[in-house]
Amino acid sequence: MSNPELVVVVGAGPGVGAAVASAFAKKGHPLLLVARNAANLENLAQGLRESGADVSTALGDAATPGDIARVINEIEGGISALVYNAAAFGGPLLQTSEADLNSATEVNLNSLISATKAALPKLKAANGALLITGGGYSLYPSSDYGVLSVGKAMTRSAAFLLAQELAPEGIRVATITIMGVVAPGTPFAPELIAEKYITAYEAVGGEVETLFTGESA
Repeated sequence: MSNPELVVVVGAGPGVGAAVASAFAKKGHPLLLVARNAANLENLAQGLRESGADVSTALGDAATPGDIARVINEIEGGISALVYNAAAFGGPLLQTSEADLNSATEVNLNSLISATKAALPKLKAANGALLITGGGYSLYPSSDYGVLSVGKAMTRSAAFLLAQELAPEGIRVATITIMGVVAPGTPFAPELIAEKYITAYEAVGGEVETLFTGESA
């Protein structure tokens, strides 16, 4: 791909975020990594730079209303892919405070929507794609992980709805639903999952949802 545009990874951290960033860097894309922890963010960026990647960083907290949109509004030029990898974890619903539920909803839904709105003209300019990290609890919820289950259900529904809304704009939407526990050296190793993001990005007219079951490893 000649003259690739920027790939923005929201929720960039060890695991899936780092692996997806590395996979896009190997395709020649410059990267903008967005996370709330400055030290961890810089460590990740430095490791990618040492492998030859063109990486910049920005502090942004998906739990803070409008913060990810703020970062995206500051970007000049097109965005080839907006990777929304932020997630809020949590346990049983009845054991979770209202404040924590509201924060989780901000991360799992509200910031996804506001970030997409901010990125829309930049995605259109680059014929870009919105790639969203999903989870198996959206399909098989567990009361032990109630907040995460509800959060991923919201994220999954939003992905399908955004795909419908953005299709007339020429923007592809895909969600990678990870059906297991991410861990190095297993069928759910981050680098194996990251391959699915590249496939989804390149699959014009492909399915909205990819279920990653580990069976392809």
